[in-house]
Amino acid sequence: MLILQYVLLAIEVVVSLLLILLILAQKTRAEGLGLAFGSGMGEALFGSRAGNILTKLTITFAIVFLVNTLFLSMLYTGARRQSLMGRYTPAPPPAPSAPVAPVAPPAGSPAP
Repeated sequence: MLILQYVLLAIEVVVSLLLILLILAQKTRAEGLGLAFGSGMGEALFGSRAGNILTKLTITFAIVFLVNTLFLSMLYTGARRQSLMGRYTPAPPPAPSAPVAPVAPPAGSPAP
């Protein structure tokens, strides 16, 4: 199970970085960050329909990201049934015991 968690975490990181790059590479209406990061390169690679291809890739990676996140959450909640707060909250102190009554001295001893 631990290997599967590490593989899914690696996929999560790679897909999230690819999503960031795909979103920044797309053209905006005002040519904001897309122009700064070379959005013309997308048209050179994919032709005039670069927007459609980048949009489809973004949707595909977003679906992969969401499904992968769902699997990761199921793995982590299945491995640990206790919540994070329950694990790190200190245990309450023990309840005080009943007060002890003073012990009477034996009958023949001198009084203090």
